[in-house]
Amino acid sequence: MKTIFFPSHFGRDTLNSFFKQLEENLNAPEILVDCTTLNYSYPSGMLVAGSKMRKWIKHRRENGLITKKKGYDSDKKVHGYLRHLGFFDFIGMGEGNVVGEASGSMTYLPITKIEKPIIDLQVQDVKEWYDEIISQTRRFATLLSGTNEYTEENKLYHYALREIVRNVFEHSLADECYLCGQRWADGRVEVAVIDEGVGISASLKRSFEIESEIDALRKAIKPGVSSTTKIAEADNIYDNSGFGLYVLEQLVSSFGWFMLGSGSAKIVSQGKAMREQELNFDGTYIGLRLNSAPRQFSGILDDIISQGEHEAEVSGIKTTASGMSKFS
Repeated sequence: MKTIFFPSHFGRDTLNSFFKQLEENLNAPEILVDCTTLNYSYPSGMLVAGSKMRKWIKHRRENGLITKKKGYDSDKKVHGYLRHLGFFDFIGMGEGNVVGEASGSMTYLPITKIEKPIIDLQVQDVKEWYDEIISQTRRFATLLSGTNEYTEENKLYHYALREIVRNVFEHSLADECYLCGQRWADGRVEVAVIDEGVGISASLKRSFEIESEIDALRKAIKPGVSSTTKIAEADNIYDNSGFGLYVLEQLVSSFGWFMLGSGSAKIVSQGKAMREQELNFDGTYIGLRLNSAPRQFSGILDDIISQGEHEAEVSGIKTTASGMSKFS
């Protein structure tokens, strides 16, 4: 019987070898998944690995293949943490809390499912759709900022989560997404959001010629680039302007790191450096790490959008950021 070991920790850059093992043994008759090797888990690595594993486990079950597990019930803090956050339920192992059972605290946001709001544009205004997303993400921002007060830090996390979630539902064709997060004692915060939709490359092909999946990611973080950039205005029902991911990459990479992945491609932006990597994932994931939060988020947001609108104009894209992208 083949054994697949968890990596030493679930992190931003630790999943490639683990994913290759999963892919190579997708149809092996009998597999033992050994969790004992895991020692630590970060939100981005955990959620991305979880989505990969849940599809892998589902495929094996549907095809009558045997998958056994070991070590998930150890006394290690990491396994207790994963059981509490809903990880083993999320991937289909059925251990610990179910997704959504843990309520979270001022130090962590457990794995949480957000469902796409239903809107009938015949009788409702799109603002009602946005209001529903705002309502859902505001609570999560409070957890991550560590305060109930609407501080600049609270505004930042609310803006980030709101823009990521609405980006998912406007472009991915997915009806749900998952997020989780962690706040450490020193103020560092990491957030991850995944969807299992069509992916960025397929989405952007509505408006652009896409050479590869890495090319799609490069385009996705440019100002004014969206799946709706070149479609009829009447079809752009959410008034999307293509500034959400651009703003987040510019902002977050200045205070920590920004990760975006879809299909076989992944980028990590930190400071002025950007790395391009490979990692096979069906859907899209975004990871954010902020080592510190800007004290004047609203002012920085205005500056980034102003610069982005100029860059878009220079590149021949005649658009300005939507009211929602400017709203902090």
